[in-house]
Amino acid sequence: MFNPLDLKGRRYLITGAASGIGKACAIYLSKLGADLLLVDINKEQLEFTNSSENLKASILEIDLTNVDALKEKITNEVEDNRKLNGFVHCAGVPYIAPLKTISSERVKKVLDINTIAGLELAKLFINRKIYAGDHGSIVFISSVYGLVGSVANVGYALSKGAVHSITKALAIELAPKNIRVNCIAPGFIKTEMSDLINHNFDSNYDKHIESLHPLGLGKTDDIAAGVAFLFSDMSTWMTGSIISIDGGFTAQ
Repeated sequence: MFNPLDLKGRRYLITGAASGIGKACAIYLSKLGADLLLVDINKEQLEFTNSSENLKASILEIDLTNVDALKEKITNEVEDNRKLNGFVHCAGVPYIAPLKTISSERVKKVLDINTIAGLELAKLFINRKIYAGDHGSIVFISSVYGLVGSVANVGYALSKGAVHSITKALAIELAPKNIRVNCIAPGFIKTEMSDLINHNFDSNYDKHIESLHPLGLGKTDDIAAGVAFLFSDMSTWMTGSIISIDGGFTAQ
């Protein structure tokens, strides 16, 4: 049967796979036949996800801010098993702070995870020892706040806006290697991270945020479906794109 979303025979790395969007991507891509390498700092939750969902996956406990460990562990794992066709960088941390209280040190930590880790993964991925050589696809997960402004969000927006610029630059640089680079900018998705952010605000905040989305708040599977599309043969003529999957948030 014709299925352009079939990912059988391909292998993808997912960061932040222990929870939220990363976990949803792991489950979704596995159902489409993909072999997976799941990466997170929370090994216990990775193991639980892998076993409870019966995924076809290997797992690696990695602190993404430790570049040397990142390179060593992924290189060793891939050399011992199968090469990769691509990766999705889902791992990320929030940072809510008005300008007068913003900490440069905290911004650097946010950048290390949200932005630099993805760049380091791309640098590692293009190595012939890592890249399988076909169906090459890199997907970055950013945010609508890399596209629109928001009060007390400059530190986070900085990290996500940079991801958009990286996407477009790498799309041009890696096209000769037949590696496509795209980015998904989600609206508000119900995850552990969003619950952490909402905890900082009063009870009316949830209603306000939902009102900004004509189609309501999103689900993690909404983003996982977008990732599957960008990994699949349905998007072979797409690169350098920033795709808003946001329930209409940026349409207003």
